[in-house]
Amino acid sequence: MIESSKILYTKDLAVGYKRKKSDDYILLDHLNLSVENGELICLLGQNGFGKSTLLRTLTGVQKPIKGDFFINGKSIGSYERSQLAKVLSIVLTENLNIGEVSVHSVVSMGRYPHNNWLGMLSGKDHMVINNVLEITGLSSYKEKMFNELSDGFKQKVMIARALAQDTSIILLDEPTAFLDIPTRIEILSMLRSLIKQFNKSIIFSSHDLDLALQTADIIWLITKDQKIEVGSPEDLVLNGHFEKAFNKKEIKFHPQRGIFKMNRTADTRIQVKGNKLDVIWTERALERIGIATDGNEKADGVIQIDNKDGKLIWHLTFNSETGLFYSISGLIKYLRNK
Repeated sequence: MIESSKILYTKDLAVGYKRKKSDDYILLDHLNLSVENGELICLLGQNGFGKSTLLRTLTGVQKPIKGDFFINGKSIGSYERSQLAKVLSIVLTENLNIGEVSVHSVVSMGRYPHNNWLGMLSGKDHMVINNVLEITGLSSYKEKMFNELSDGFKQKVMIARALAQDTSIILLDEPTAFLDIPTRIEILSMLRSLIKQFNKSIIFSSHDLDLALQTADIIWLITKDQKIEVGSPEDLVLNGHFEKAFNKKEIKFHPQRGIFKMNRTADTRIQVKGNKLDVIWTERALERIGIATDGNEKADGVIQIDNKDGKLIWHLTFNSETGLFYSISGLIKYLRNK
């Protein structure tokens, strides 16, 4: 069977909430998803579309409405909790308040599926824990108290605990939520590194669309009709699924740049010429004040950006007027008053 090569796969899975006095509430239905070794998969979708519900179902915490899913060819229903903990680890988003416990102790908790009945750590356990602390850059923090760490470091510790659990699959619910941008990038870079080093399969949910496009191998994209489109980020952009899933009246996905833009009606169009990087940032500034930069054949004006002795100069021709500007802010101030 083809499924036997997959580390995890679902068969006609439906997720949602069971109700005693009415029909079950189904969020996602007819799911036939699969995960291979060494894949970084991002689950994307608008709020309320079932991301967290699907992850809870895949962890075994929440029962599916119908269908089934398999890990290493074995139905989830046939796993004992202790067995499941050896193949699947979980990192959740909720605020953690675990008292005066050291980083080393938190990471050590990941070894619980492998402990003896006394719960004692073996020599191998200590070796795994120290190795994980080293890999995740936490060795110098191992004696620090967990509750004294920043949110970013707490997240790294929880990922380290999941890594110490030594499972083939790691599920993370919003691992970059509430973190600043540099820390988000650091966390996702660490996940990519773990996949490369250990051939883990990692599934994470996210609202961070830009970073998901940059880091994920595969995206599970929940659409507006609550189906899941599967593919590489590039495929989902090129076939229009990404744009359809997130476009709203106020915003529009820009497939050329891989970003979302405010959807404004523009009466003025200006063509920008010059070095690619200079053009991109100039166009961003123009679009912010409601000037379109596409449709160059119908442009009302032209900006030529030149670099003279390391200094940028913006040459504007607009409505039969010309002008020189030495900063984008000066250019924008002039155009805003036109």
